[in-house]
Amino acid sequence: MQINVTTHGGDNLSAQEIFEAILKSRGHLSKKDQDDFLSPPKPTLKILIKETGLKLSTLKNIKNLLDQHLALGHDICIFGDYDADGITATAILWQALMAYAKGGKSRILPFIPDRTRHGYGLSIKAVGDIIEGDGFKTTSFPDFSPRLILTVDNGIVAHEAASVLAKKGIDLVITDHHQVSDTLPEAKVILHTTATSGAGIAWIFSLYLLEENQFSRDLLDLATIGVVADMMPLFGLNRSLVVYGLAKLATSKRPGLLALYQAAKVDPPSISTYTISFGLAPRINAAGRLYDPYDALRLLCATKLSLATQLASKINAHNQDRQELTDLALSSLSKETFTHKIIVVIGDYHEGIIGLIAGKLTELTHKPSIVMSNHGNSLKASARSVPGVNITELLRSLSLSYLSLGGHSQAAGFAIAKDQESIFLQTIYDLADTTIPDALLENNLTVDFELTPSQITLALAKLIEQLSPFGIGNPKPKFLLRNVVVLEDRQLGTTGKHRKLTIESGDKSLEVLLFNTKEPYPLKTITNLVGSIDINVWNNKERVQLIGSYVEN
Repeated sequence: MQINVTTHGGDNLSAQEIFEAILKSRGHLSKKDQDDFLSPPKPTLKILIKETGLKLSTLKNIKNLLDQHLALGHDICIFGDYDADGITATAILWQALMAYAKGGKSRILPFIPDRTRHGYGLSIKAVGDIIEGDGFKTTSFPDFSPRLILTVDNGIVAHEAASVLAKKGIDLVITDHHQVSDTLPEAKVILHTTATSGAGIAWIFSLYLLEENQFSRDLLDLATIGVVADMMPLFGLNRSLVVYGLAKLATSKRPGLLALYQAAKVDPPSISTYTISFGLAPRINAAGRLYDPYDALRLLCATKLSLATQLASKINAHNQDRQELTDLALSSLSKETFTHKIIVVIGDYHEGIIGLIAGKLTELTHKPSIVMSNHGNSLKASARSVPGVNITELLRSLSLSYLSLGGHSQAAGFAIAKDQESIFLQTIYDLADTTIPDALLENNLTVDFELTPSQITLALAKLIEQLSPFGIGNPKPKFLLRNVVVLEDRQLGTTGKHRKLTIESGDKSLEVLLFNTKEPYPLKTITNLVGSIDINVWNNKERVQLIGSYVEN
């Protein structure tokens, strides 16, 4: 493992000097830049439009089209997606439209495609079910027949489905943040930016539609979940959304969120990007990955705590199933040897977990990964990548007829015909092996600073907290300690996988926690120790500690 230290200082640097050096190393050079980062502006509609590059005229065009259909009492459909960003985006726009159209004759219903039946996004199959009415047979309005469809978090590459809708005289509005292809689909209005997530775009339009009233501002709690779950870079616009959104989440009275907090064992005042990423989002995702995405949508839109509690318990069980299936698949792949610069795995995997498997393979091997699920006459795939390798562009550069393809630089989903399997494998391996530089696949560890244990203080920990929320584009700072003397090594729990170390720190000592470690017991010295600083609160007393992430002897 190559450890790269971003910023170099000295043993005598104060907590404030270390903090300022980290800010500068992350591109916040001037005092104004630093102040703007540490205290981001409130995400008003004016700021959001400026930062995303969206146009007021586009928002106005959507509103005018919506008004026309509402005046005629037409059915209106919000076409969502089954992941956490898509579910939250659907919940935001459905609630905003219901509030805007209150008292009108139009019926407004969400439609979320079934992963197995419809595939991803605005597909021909999904559009067919909407047109024929099959998609609404189990709703309160089995005769629902929309004349206007608004997508959230999808649609920007749905050329065929968009053309079908146009021929049927059904107006289409696309709101999406995924990468565009060479041409745009046939739609009445397209609201597109890659600056934020699908839920972020849905919230921006909701603010415009409802003139930034309190109801629309309160929808920021849901938008924040979507932004974090979809791994948007947490600087600039998205940092503003999440900073203010976490405050909304901490005080939210939304029954669905309160029930979800309880199921995920999340303490609302302590909610963070971590608890969203590993507590809330996986449970929302699990419904759409394995079972019924409407369970998650109903949960977020629930108005009664009793119903919300039932739904939260249900999707919590779904999440446990998701974990077991993923662990089983990864266990079966643990002894595989991957010789190419990209990993491709094909098997009878549940479609709902192939993205999770791909993500874990990439994390373990530091190579782009594609996991494909056998699906009759087709193969459905999910891909994850490493920084510097745009997986969507890599896939699009193949001379291959995809059944579907869409995604971001670091993640993609696609489908191919089964008879294309051999040519796909040959061409993707050849392209990856010849175009991906070896340097991008090196498992380097980047840390912010090399410190001595005595420099890890409560004062520094409190300064570091000002950099939060942490996530993509703004990771929690990591620090390197060399030649560490371990005074005590305690095994925690029944398995001993977790350890609490007491290390030498001048005339004092410092606690280090190691989770799921495979290090020999007991440790006496550590050549290189990498970790992040944390504050442990016990009996109203604060103590600084290091959460170790890498140990080298």
